[in-house]
Amino acid sequence: MIVKKVAAIDIDGTNKLLKTIDYSNLQTILPVYQQNAINSPKPVSDKQKIKAGKKIYYKTLCKAVSDFHLTQSEILALNGIKLYFSLSDEQIFMEKKKIAEKTVSALIQKCYENNVLTDAENQQIMNITAFLQFPLQQTEAIKQKIAVSLFNKILDEKVSDSRLSPANETQLVQTTRNLKINHQNIKTLISDKKIRQLMRAKLLWNLDHGIFPTLYNPPITLMRDETGYLQFNATLIENKLVHAGYSRSSTSVSFRITKGVSARVGGGRYRPVKEQVRKTYPGTLFLTSSRIVFNAGAKSFQIPFNKLISHEFQWGSFELIVQNKSYALSLNRNEAEILAVGLSSSLRQYGKMNDHIKVQAMREISMNDTFISIS
Repeated sequence: MIVKKVAAIDIDGTNKLLKTIDYSNLQTILPVYQQNAINSPKPVSDKQKIKAGKKIYYKTLCKAVSDFHLTQSEILALNGIKLYFSLSDEQIFMEKKKIAEKTVSALIQKCYENNVLTDAENQQIMNITAFLQFPLQQTEAIKQKIAVSLFNKILDEKVSDSRLSPANETQLVQTTRNLKINHQNIKTLISDKKIRQLMRAKLLWNLDHGIFPTLYNPPITLMRDETGYLQFNATLIENKLVHAGYSRSSTSVSFRITKGVSARVGGGRYRPVKEQVRKTYPGTLFLTSSRIVFNAGAKSFQIPFNKLISHEFQWGSFELIVQNKSYALSLNRNEAEILAVGLSSSLRQYGKMNDHIKVQAMREISMNDTFISIS
């Protein structure tokens, strides 16, 4: 099969017509071909000329776009080749198609190397796209794919510490501009998981700095000047000692009556047995500006901040300690962290007219852009 192919090429003789052409020297491409055609032992047929013309056009085109810049001289040389060999528009299109997608993709990748796509670079991409007759819609799809991939890497860096500050939000907004991503459509371009991570990171930063969401019409009665902040599904855990039955203990003495016969006398008593049982009571936990409220029917309780001695958060467990009593609660791990951060800030603000941390945070927010809103 290989021998036949080589033989066919040798018989065709097209490669000999192209052998000495230097495609980096635009002025000599056609003259060298013409001289090779004159020196050919056989006249060049129309079919052979078309075949040679397409190869010359393709190789000249590859050389011209290798640096992603098309000069007027290169365009004129390519047009001259088309005219000289009488190549049709369809033939030219097919030669361009061979390298169009690869060239456009490589150019876009190069332009995004520094995570910024300038207007000049964008115009360069459009020029190459138009000249290679590559579909504009596909060019935009490649740009978006590369831009979103780069954006996601930057996004991971910004929320790596689980906090999204206003300054980081501004940087993300600027990144979308640099990458030519439509910020208004950003939620359609990144995963739902990433959106949730962003919203959680922003909420945690806000809570850290004393900025709380507001619960409107919560299913608990708020006191005067009290504001509801957060609510979570939670489970109250109680460990109790319960009666589980009795165990019998006895004391006895054995003595010998005769050979092979003995008797045992004594007494015994029963003792109550207790074991620890874990009981759970699902309910809803609320954090307000002045207290913690757990709503679970008969197991409901409230802890005003001035009665709370301490609180401890570990994974999905939350313990609240008041005078002579403690409450153990189980929450979703992520929600438990939100509650811990929110409670710490609520306690910091409790009884104070002004929270300087919040004042400074509000100033920082006003001076920066909003990348994502917390719903």
